[in-house]
Amino acid sequence: MRYSTYYEGPRIGFGGKFTTVVKYVILISVGSFLAGTLFELAGSSFWIRAFGLTPYIVKKYFALWQFVTYMFVHGGLWHVLFNMFALWMFGTELESSWGSREFAVYFLVTGGCAGLLYFIFASGLPLPLVSGSPFQVLIGSSGAIFGLLAAYGICFPDRQILFMLLFPIKARYFVLLLAAIEFYLAWQPSSVSNFTHLSGMLIGWIYLKKDWNFSNLPERLADRRRRKRIRLVEDRDEETRLEKNEVDRILDKILKEGLQSLTRRERKILDRASLRGRHK
Repeated sequence: MRYSTYYEGPRIGFGGKFTTVVKYVILISVGSFLAGTLFELAGSSFWIRAFGLTPYIVKKYFALWQFVTYMFVHGGLWHVLFNMFALWMFGTELESSWGSREFAVYFLVTGGCAGLLYFIFASGLPLPLVSGSPFQVLIGSSGAIFGLLAAYGICFPDRQILFMLLFPIKARYFVLLLAAIEFYLAWQPSSVSNFTHLSGMLIGWIYLKKDWNFSNLPERLADRRRRKRIRLVEDRDEETRLEKNEVDRILDKILKEGLQSLTRRERKILDRASLRGRHK
C-alpha cells in the first residue's frame, strides 16, 4: 500500500461518517462486551478465557483464534468506549482514504502482530517492558488502535488533534507524545499492557514505511512470477547472443587456421550449435 501524506491546512480532525469496517468492528466489539458481561454476571469467566489472548491456553489448546478475537474483547465499559471512540475518531478518515479492504487488513495485522509479540515475550522471553505471564489474559483492541494512531500521524501529519479534547496539537506530535507516555508507563506497575500499545504503533509504522500490502498479495506474487519469466527469457537471449558470437569467432578461426586448430572446447561449442540448429 502506498500511503499518502496530506496537507489540508490547519483544520481539526475529529472523526467523520461511519465507514464500513469501523462500523462492523464497533458492532462486534460492543456485542462481545455485552456477551462477556452476561457471563460475568453469571459468575463465569468463559468469554474472556475463550476469546481473550492467554499464552498458556494458546499453547495448550492451539487456540490460534485468540490472536484475532482478543481485539474484540473488553474488560469494562470505559475500556470499550474509549477504544471505540478512538477507532471512530481516527479510523473513519483512514478507511475513507485507503479503502475498506486495505484498512481491514491493516487493522488485523497490527492488532494480531501486537498480540503475537505479547505472546512471545509473556511466554518466557525476558523483556522488562512486558508486564504479563503465560496465565495472564490480554484483551482489547488497543494494539490495533495505536497502529491506527501511527498511520494517522504518518498520513495526516499536520492535521490538528484536540489533545485531552482541549488543546490543539499537530497529529505527528500527538502520536509522538502518546508514544513517549506509553513508553514511560510501560515501566510502571500496571494491569495495562503498554507494551502492546507500543507494539501496535511500531508494527503500523513498519507496515507503512516498508510498503507492505497483504490485501493484494496474490497480484504481487503473480507479478513477481511474470518478472521472473521475463528475466529468464532475457537471460536465454543473452546466452544465445554470446554463443552466436563465439560460433562466429570459431568459424573465422577455421577459415584462417583450419579445422585441426580447434580446441576440444571449441569443437563442443560447434557441436551444440549444430544440434540446436537441427531442432529448430
